[in-house]
Amino acid sequence: MAEEGKAMGLIQKQYEDLRKKVKKSEVENQRRAFKETRNRQKQNLASIDDLEKIKEEVKRIRSESVGNWDLLQEAIFRMEKNQFKVIQAKDSKEACEIVLKEIGEEKLVVKSKSNISKEIGLTSFLIRHGIEVIETDIGDRIIQMTGQRASHYTGPACHLSRYDIAQVLSKYLKKDIPPIPEDEMEAVRQDIESYLKKARVGITGANAITAKEGAVLILHNEGNVTRVRMREKHIITASIDKVYPRLEDAIPMLRLETYLATGALFPAFIDIVGGRSKSSDIEKLLFYGIYEPESVVLILLDNGRRRILEDKKDFSDLLSCIGCGNCLLDCPTYNAIGPSFGTDGMLGGRGVALASLQRGIREGIEDGLFLCTACGLCGEVCPVGIDAGKRLKDLRRSSLEDPEICPQLNEITQLQKTIDQYGTPYGEMARAEFSSLKKHSPAVLYIGCVGMSIETETASHSIELLHRLGIDFTLIDEVCCEAVKSETGSSPNPERIRMNIEKVKGVGGQEVLFLCPTCLKTFLEFDKEHPTGLVFETVLSYLNQKFSFTSIEIDPTTVTYHDPCHLGRGLESFDGAREVLKGLRVKLIEMEHHHRESLCCGAGGGVRGFYPKFSRDIARRRVREAEEVKADIILTDCLSCKHNLKQGVPWDGKIKVMTTSEYLFEGIKAGRVRFSLKK
Repeated sequence: MAEEGKAMGLIQKQYEDLRKKVKKSEVENQRRAFKETRNRQKQNLASIDDLEKIKEEVKRIRSESVGNWDLLQEAIFRMEKNQFKVIQAKDSKEACEIVLKEIGEEKLVVKSKSNISKEIGLTSFLIRHGIEVIETDIGDRIIQMTGQRASHYTGPACHLSRYDIAQVLSKYLKKDIPPIPEDEMEAVRQDIESYLKKARVGITGANAITAKEGAVLILHNEGNVTRVRMREKHIITASIDKVYPRLEDAIPMLRLETYLATGALFPAFIDIVGGRSKSSDIEKLLFYGIYEPESVVLILLDNGRRRILEDKKDFSDLLSCIGCGNCLLDCPTYNAIGPSFGTDGMLGGRGVALASLQRGIREGIEDGLFLCTACGLCGEVCPVGIDAGKRLKDLRRSSLEDPEICPQLNEITQLQKTIDQYGTPYGEMARAEFSSLKKHSPAVLYIGCVGMSIETETASHSIELLHRLGIDFTLIDEVCCEAVKSETGSSPNPERIRMNIEKVKGVGGQEVLFLCPTCLKTFLEFDKEHPTGLVFETVLSYLNQKFSFTSIEIDPTTVTYHDPCHLGRGLESFDGAREVLKGLRVKLIEMEHHHRESLCCGAGGGVRGFYPKFSRDIARRRVREAEEVKADIILTDCLSCKHNLKQGVPWDGKIKVMTTSEYLFEGIKAGRVRFSLKK
């Protein structure tokens, strides 16, 4: 809690607000819906034998098209020839005003799903100006009735159960709607239908614009888009990053977006709008406006995109997004707090990053700039490789460099002051002492702040294991490598690492063995810029090189392995523990998410310190995966992961969380595991 008389910082205020706002039932409903999408993806995966090829092709096309201004101009030229009225809008305000002007005297509009309309706040703007706006997607209409934020791009109401929806509909429609999905769908459909019959203006978004054809492509499954765009006037809102060279280039993206967003192989409909209706049936003379719409207006929104592409090129990959929402399905933070991580039309880490660049850093903080664990999973599952965590860390740095924002981030600055003052993020907390081990040796064990402060028993077990194995090693008087600083918005002080390097060399060290992969990653990054001549590796990697481990009896326990983010995705090391376990006659079973797609434990990015409840919720979700495969033990090779995963075990839970080193130590101590030097 904030100290008495001291203003609450932005992070603490956000944490307190979220604890009141986030509803456990809605988060659980969302998770179940996301799992359904993942299951459909798995069921249909075998039918898409060229999935990776499609991803690479879409990524290439997006990289060549986004920011290609000649391509944009070609698209505008072709569309105007096709009788589109094309209007460019520099920002949200101008775009909304253009839409209002195009609506004219009409007081009712129907619209379909559009992230751009959410980005610019179009619906609320039109309502303020006396226009009634009716969403025509089933999920979006339900959300409109609740006044909530959509929880997924293609499943906006997936955080609501059928019982929640029945209550919403019964109250809004003023009649009893039972909690039966078919009845609920029909009730919403009838409600929408009553407005479709009256409306003369329809607003849609666009999934793609093709330059060669001068056409707009709109993906949908419910059939409502076709109904909406067949009003007297069809207004399309799209951003300048939606342009593709040709129709053939856009189709692979639509296939990919459909599969990742819904699990289906292909959408029910792809509407290709090539301009106003036309006919040349009389003497082959071309006539326009045969049927509705009588006019088609395309509003091309910039809203800071050109500035990002030209002045902030490190962030330009954010605009390659195809809107599939695959990054949300497993995002640890999104699965803990839902759409509060993001803003309207821009959900999750990528949405927070883009919104920060468009609207400002302070708004970005409110949207969740410091909520991201920076685990990297979003970049792993994104079809075009957008690693939002990296972009958010860069933006955190910008927030601390802002003289107006920085003083309001006292939680962040206090953490960094603590590290500077005490040499550890744990401040005055007692640190473990292993002084008797300090001597000259070619191998140095680097324990790290977690092992020296809150996981001292784990560190002790690792030390005892090395002794049992007869390894000649030593310790140094460590100083914090300051990895947590880079996670929370600043940079580690290289002098700290230099001090450690000097101490290592001072005791004759040639190899440095790490219990913490985050520390290891920080040292390796330093070594890349300032070569030290030392070897840096994990304890387990060292043991795998030197020893073979075998078991003299079958271990009846079932073991699963949690891949630490910084060890796995960060250092490309996945199979060290799994190789060790092969010789130990133990049943190893993988959780649903493993290797590259392993879920985060919730400790990273400062989340454990700043948002402890949500950090525990993330850990609980990961432990639940272990429970689902009936594991007795969760092994991992990161002390932070071990510490946080223990927080995810229920008070009456039986699952044990250990490091692989501890597991080996217990086995050797019990006489169950034998070891021998490799030749």
